[in-house]
Amino acid sequence: MTAPHRRETCSRCLRKAAFAVALCMLAAGPALGMEMREEALFQALDRFAAGDRADALEALAHVAGNYPDFRAARLIKESLHETGSLRASLADLVPPDVFTLLEDPTDEAHSRLTYWFERPLRGHLPDVLIEPAPDRRKVVVADTAHSRLYLFEWSDGMWAMRGDWYASIGRGGSAKRREGDMKTPLGVYFVTMWVAGRFLSDLYGAGALGLNYPNDWDQRRQRGGFGIWIHGEPRGTKSRPPRWSQGCLIVSNPVIETLVNALGERSIPVIIGERLRWLPPGEHERHRKAWRTRIASLNGGSAARPDLGIYGYPAGAASSMVLAEFRTKSGHGARWWQYWREHHDGVWRIAHEGPARFADIHLKGLPKRMPAGGLNRYAP
Repeated sequence: MTAPHRRETCSRCLRKAAFAVALCMLAAGPALGMEMREEALFQALDRFAAGDRADALEALAHVAGNYPDFRAARLIKESLHETGSLRASLADLVPPDVFTLLEDPTDEAHSRLTYWFERPLRGHLPDVLIEPAPDRRKVVVADTAHSRLYLFEWSDGMWAMRGDWYASIGRGGSAKRREGDMKTPLGVYFVTMWVAGRFLSDLYGAGALGLNYPNDWDQRRQRGGFGIWIHGEPRGTKSRPPRWSQGCLIVSNPVIETLVNALGERSIPVIIGERLRWLPPGEHERHRKAWRTRIASLNGGSAARPDLGIYGYPAGAASSMVLAEFRTKSGHGARWWQYWREHHDGVWRIAHEGPARFADIHLKGLPKRMPAGGLNRYAP
């Protein structure tokens, strides 16, 4: 064996060893960030895009081998091997128009590969993420068009992304209107409860976080339906299409467990939007400060109140809204919610306001008999 050939072989061995170590680290257990298997998939796609195609295909084979239930990764690997192009594979993996409940990985593979192309730039933040109330340090944001669920944390006056996960939405898409339309609602909601999976059917996997759909604004607009949750997936699931639920947000079981651990004992906001608009850090900071000033001014104050929380409310393309919350001076400091809406004349007015509350309808859909300790309820 010649020296150059020996060096090349050693180099390839080192790369293989490094990749194997990375896979072992990813397999060590769930952590905030991407799902372990998706992170490994995206790293391999990054290598393919950088021109290291042979090693990238080998890395994809490792991902498929180490995660045999990750059928979408295997399909992406096979398509790339045939097409030799990421763009061509994206076109190759376009799913059929007919919706199916079968575990066909094509739709999931296309969704994950699309997101690899359209990932937000590092440090950018969605414009619906403004500023939380002081006692809410974490916010979940969902993008229904990209089948993603994000977890953000507010610390030292700055936002940091702590989770970026694949999530399935309702079979009917988004913008829920009525019961049975199989759609995921758009808006700002809050976690009402946690139900561990052992108290539910296997449909919910490791468990479910309840949301307060319909909220007061939904009820004012006579939005129907109930039982919108963020929950896990049935155990043994090998592929989960982007549109798969009856209106809930579905994530993997490790992700729902990570979310519950991050939640602690407090309810947190969940902002569900369609095609989020991401802003660079400087622009987002100006956006955040402008909203604090505006809400304070609209409430008759010259400075933003210290207990103020503001969340962009994704109400659809034809409407601009935010949800503001703060503690009232009367009523022993109870929390108050204000739904602000921009009207056609450009003036922002309160569309609805009232005390923060979770209604009986937010418990609808639970098993009729919950054993003691089976339900962990949160205050708004």
